[in-house]
Amino acid sequence: MAAYEHLVKSYNVSDQLDDIASADPPAYLRRCFAEAYAASSMSWRRVQQLAVCGMVLDGIVNGRAYEFFEHELIADWRIHYAGSCAKLKDIAVQALRRVLERDKPQDPDAGTELEQLASSLSA
Repeated sequence: MAAYEHLVKSYNVSDQLDDIASADPPAYLRRCFAEAYAASSMSWRRVQQLAVCGMVLDGIVNGRAYEFFEHELIADWRIHYAGSCAKLKDIAVQALRRVLERDKPQDPDAGTELEQLASSLSA
């Protein structure tokens, strides 16, 4: 599994996982993707937040394991939220592609990782 280390470099993934866990995970993810799709532009930090939300969704609906996620937490979310999260794949892919069109990361490796994440979710 791709590590996406350039996308999450200097980003506190565990804090975002805590934020998602303390909310309704599908609603949190939906809001993140909708805000990203609607935004006219995004800061690098917001792009990273979107990427982590995409990885969480990928972990839930596609069963992918990311080394920096708590595997038990994602497995629990997969049990409880797989159905509602599967409905979010289209908006997630649209949001990621929109970011790639207008806010592509300056780091080419991070841009490639973002493209890979969008492809992984659209598969």
